[in-house]
Amino acid sequence: MKYAGSGGGETLTKHDERKLESHLREGGSTTPQDLHQQAVSQRGDKSSDAARPNTPASVGRSNFASRVARTEMQTGATLLVLENSATPTVSIRGSLRAGSFFEPPDKLGLARLTAEMLERGTGKRSKLQIADDLESVGAELEFSADPFAVQISGRVLAQDFPRFMRALAEILREPSFPSEELQKLKQQIVAAIQEQQANTRFRAYEKLTQLTFDPTSPFFLHPGERLIESINSITVDDVRRFYEARYGGRSLILAVTGDVNTDDVQKLFGELFDTFAGPENVQVDVTDPQPHTEARREVVFLKEKANIDILMGSAAPLRRDAEDYYAASLANSALGESTLSSRLGLEVRDREGLTYGIASRFRAPSLAAGPWYIAVSVNPHNVERAILSAQNVLRDYVRNGIRADELTDEKSAAIGSFKVALSTNAGLAEALWNAEFYQLGTNYIDRYPQLIQAVTIDETNAAIRKYFRPDHLTIVVAGDTESAKSISSPAT
Repeated sequence: MKYAGSGGGETLTKHDERKLESHLREGGSTTPQDLHQQAVSQRGDKSSDAARPNTPASVGRSNFASRVARTEMQTGATLLVLENSATPTVSIRGSLRAGSFFEPPDKLGLARLTAEMLERGTGKRSKLQIADDLESVGAELEFSADPFAVQISGRVLAQDFPRFMRALAEILREPSFPSEELQKLKQQIVAAIQEQQANTRFRAYEKLTQLTFDPTSPFFLHPGERLIESINSITVDDVRRFYEARYGGRSLILAVTGDVNTDDVQKLFGELFDTFAGPENVQVDVTDPQPHTEARREVVFLKEKANIDILMGSAAPLRRDAEDYYAASLANSALGESTLSSRLGLEVRDREGLTYGIASRFRAPSLAAGPWYIAVSVNPHNVERAILSAQNVLRDYVRNGIRADELTDEKSAAIGSFKVALSTNAGLAEALWNAEFYQLGTNYIDRYPQLIQAVTIDETNAAIRKYFRPDHLTIVVAGDTESAKSISSPAT
């Protein structure tokens, strides 16, 4: 069995971003959701992804929707089942709306603590007994908290699925929150936060959010000292109250894919979660910030660091349900999705040799709009050159727009990556959860290729001009700068 708490961060490559993203929420915990909700699937070198182009004529239509059984219980809990007997395994993907957005402002980190305490004992069994039970059948089960939800994922052999589901229900419905385990967890999280405070990439992102968002925003990262103070103050009673207030079937989504029988899964789900009601209100109401109208620069000084991390970004009014979501995603992909083949990578990395890695990201466009930024790691002597080079690439992109061949390649790569992800039970469960969480419809998986192919070059260029603002960037430089004063002078 494998459990994953909400910890992590962000980075220059997509693989590394998976690890860093989990460090960027609540002083280190963040969003698996950020990765899960990206409709344009994450990929590496796009030239290889697009080796066999997906053209309008070749994308075709799948028929997953007709095979998906969706059940909504009276409590609001939603189950999606897709039978797939290709392998004798089952994958699950789920969530509950109990992320940091719902925690009291004076209890920072409470959502993360509550999520990570789930697996540390129930009213029936200890942490070790639960772990031994699931490990004995080779099962994996992960929990993590992000701004809006507690994320659930797991995998088990089909023959052990009922046993696995009963363990999941026990963990979600009967956590005991042992005081000694809470104390251990708090110590572990505090140690992780302290480690993060020495990480140049994390500190750059932390400062960017503080300069871009109001402290009430779910994307604002509070200073490490305040977060540590808050976590140390949280008691078992705090955790239990948050659990009782926020956990329940009202917002529970569970996608199940694999070698199962739909009727059996529906029956078992009903038995286990029929009375798991939860909070009446699970709505998310966030006012997105207005982008700044001026350029800004700040330094975060960290001694004895070999490299410097630079983040250049702004608030991006892009939500998952935005009409131009796909256009914006494709626009960003051509600019900086891949260090190896994007515009930023080809210029700043390949032609000028200023970095081993550079990328651009929309950070978690989900139920609220997060930031957009360019991230690059450089030698301290190359800070100004790297900033100027990235700005020049961005200005040219905004001025001249995307090329038709670039857009064609991005569409092909996006569709290809999406199809590859659907080749596994885990990928199918992820796609089903994504469609339900963002209310995209059970036929979203079938429609995705057409949604991507329908994006026009005019729509993509409009998104470029709307979301990428090279003259209004907030720039954060984090590391052992030789002279904070010289670094703080804007590039010309």
